[in-house]
Amino acid sequence: MRALDNKLALVIGADAIGAGIALRFAREGASVALLDADIAAAQATARQIESAGGRAFAALMPWDGTAGAHVTQAIERLGGLHILVSNVLPTPEVAPLESQPDDAFRAAFARIRAAVAAMQAAHPWLRDTGCGRIVHVGHRYGENVGDAIGAYNAAAWSLVGIVRTAALDWGKDQIATNLLLPLADTPEFRRCHERRARVLDMMVGQLPLGRLGDPVEDIGAAALFLAGDACNFVNGEVIHGDGGQHVAGPVLNPARFS
Repeated sequence: MRALDNKLALVIGADAIGAGIALRFAREGASVALLDADIAAAQATARQIESAGGRAFAALMPWDGTAGAHVTQAIERLGGLHILVSNVLPTPEVAPLESQPDDAFRAAFARIRAAVAAMQAAHPWLRDTGCGRIVHVGHRYGENVGDAIGAYNAAAWSLVGIVRTAALDWGKDQIATNLLLPLADTPEFRRCHERRARVLDMMVGQLPLGRLGDPVEDIGAAALFLAGDACNFVNGEVIHGDGGQHVAGPVLNPARFS
């Protein structure tokens, strides 16, 4: 038996980290639905899963008030739900707080509202399994902050409150809700590296494991723990899938360097 045989998983957010988690879940036997406002990204990952012999489909989920309805439709198509992964944080918009535009806050919190709507839509299905799992994907800027990304910081911090509220309110339903803070080798990181190679190499050099996480093998594995049977009694936790970045003291913030 693989870790997620016969499990049904819904992954919201099909960027490199969401895709890595979906690919790992499918490898472990789960049927996976991928939802994103970028339907092409979700479809690409679904095709990759299917080409490897897994079961997956993609569906649209806009970052607006219809999110819950889209989640319900996807769950009905899956035939149920055991695991919800919510990977919704936006790309940070860089500007000092005094000039951070209203649109940046609106866009960031539209995604947070969509994540809550997804949880609410998924709740009855997760409750009925008797062993539901919710994994939110956040960022270390939900424990401290980065320079000039106020909207992103605020959204990342809000996930901590949402996770701990769900852990408290839905624990009685045997739903375990936890927050994963990853540090991954993503296309976004590689694009930044092209512009600031020396600075980013210094940052990676400060990490205790001396490398970034692979989205499938490292971040996917951390999410797999939170989604699986080993997580029966882990609820309301913030789990760092960052190779020890959070214990390395002040780690260089590349956003300070243009």
